Amino acid sequence: HDSWWEAAAVICGPSVGSDMISAVAWARKGAPSLMPLTSDALEGQLEPSNGEGGSTERVARPTSNKGKRSARPGDDDSDEDSGLPALVSNLSFYKHGETDPHLQLREEDDDSEMDDLALEETDLMLISARSEEQFSTLEVHVYEEPVANLYTHHDVPLPVFPLCLAWLDCRPGLPLDHSAAAAANMVAVGTFAPHIEIWDLDVMDALEPAAVLGAQGALAADDQMSSAAAEALAAQGRADARKDKRGKKKKKKAVAEGHTDAVMALAWNSKQRNVLASGSADTTVRLWDLTGNHGQSIQALRHHSDKVQALAWNPAEPALLLSASFDRKASAVDVRVPSSVRSWRLSADAEAVAWDPHNAHAFVVSAEDGTINCYDGRSEGAPLWTTRAHQKAAAGIDFNPAVRGVLATGSVDRSIKLWDVSGAQPVQLALHSPNLGKVFCVAFHPDSPALLAAGGSKGKVAVWNTLECDAMQTRLPQAEAALGEDGRVLGGVVSGLGELEVNSTDSEGDAEGDAEGDAEGD
Repeated sequence: HDSWWEAAAVICGPSVGSDMISAVAWARKGAPSLMPLTSDALEGQLEPSNGEGGSTERVARPTSNKGKRSARPGDDDSDEDSGLPALVSNLSFYKHGETDPHLQLREEDDDSEMDDLALEETDLMLISARSEEQFSTLEVHVYEEPVANLYTHHDVPLPVFPLCLAWLDCRPGLPLDHSAAAAANMVAVGTFAPHIEIWDLDVMDALEPAAVLGAQGALAADDQMSSAAAEALAAQGRADARKDKRGKKKKKKAVAEGHTDAVMALAWNSKQRNVLASGSADTTVRLWDLTGNHGQSIQALRHHSDKVQALAWNPAEPALLLSASFDRKASAVDVRVPSSVRSWRLSADAEAVAWDPHNAHAFVVSAEDGTINCYDGRSEGAPLWTTRAHQKAAAGIDFNPAVRGVLATGSVDRSIKLWDVSGAQPVQLALHSPNLGKVFCVAFHPDSPALLAAGGSKGKVAVWNTLECDAMQTRLPQAEAALGEDGRVLGGVVSGLGELEVNSTDSEGDAEGDAEGDAEGD
């Protein structure tokens, strides 16, 4: 891990600390299973129940509980009908195994623990990539929207420092029309290793990813096999073996091709669900077919000359991919015609990119100098507008999915801001100062647009209900929020730490006086 932290300081900058959240991602509402699975139950779900390809029902088995729903009052191991055991010297014998508390959990205890693990239909799932000096984890949080409570449901240990996440509903290795592929809840993880791991978020006790993309290509490009790459390749081999066991014929192996350095950016194509894009420190952008050969990418794009930091698919044109790099360029390419690259120069190294979901031709790019530029993707002209949103790097940006022209920005200056970018120049709507340290990532929930998740250098994950601000209440008049005893919106929570210590202010109308938010004309 020491070498990964040194590499993190080079790739991510000097803002990297000893405990950090490098990325967050929301699962779509309704996608997570209400009852988490175990590995055995998932294996049974993906295999035909009678050898004839019939579908199987999801069956869950209780596992260890990391969530907030712990033991209930009154639960005990007493059983009036079990009778006294026969005693011989210091040994106890039970006539029936089910009466021995040392052999297995009682049925009522099973039910209680399963209830603790179960999700409610109103629960929202948030995923974060967390790293400390000694270990890294993929944390799965649950946000109880009606009461504004956030807790960690379970976590998955990762062998390598994670850099980026992309949630997806496509189960790798299965055709899109497969019954099990229609209800997937997965996350792709990019790390300092040159391959991509895909984990099933509904499996509590997963010891290895559901799939690994590019492990063979990474090994083909490397003379020495690292332990992480070797384990990734072994995991992929076991996944392939399970597919063969289900009766699928082995495909002829193609020449492996994949990344040769850290995977810094991921973007899942929600319109073409089997396609995942990745950007790497090796300067390439690669496309992967989740239903095909995981050993190699299906396409490699080489229009950047330095590390690729950010990616985003156009929400209206599924073949249009936006990328930004440390070569101080943002580029848009139609992946059907790889030579059709349009590029725009940036004032500093790129940090994040986002297409405007309400204007298919416009996109924004944030940079290390704190500036946000908006461009028209149809021409390589000057920016439509430029603003100095923060005094330091603007590490995260995201458009609100429901409100036209609302943009969130997060910065290593420890602040989060909301902007109205619907006019000729941006206007600051709100300033939020959570207790997260340097903010590295922000993300609106796609189905509950008032909720904004964020992570930072203190290793904490926060959810901010932006309805705390009058400006957002006006723009989301139908939205509901949990209220405190004083009748005010419960604005922010941190996983496991109670209410978030924040300093949030509405700034619509006085943004002109904020030196950090002054807009610069063309």
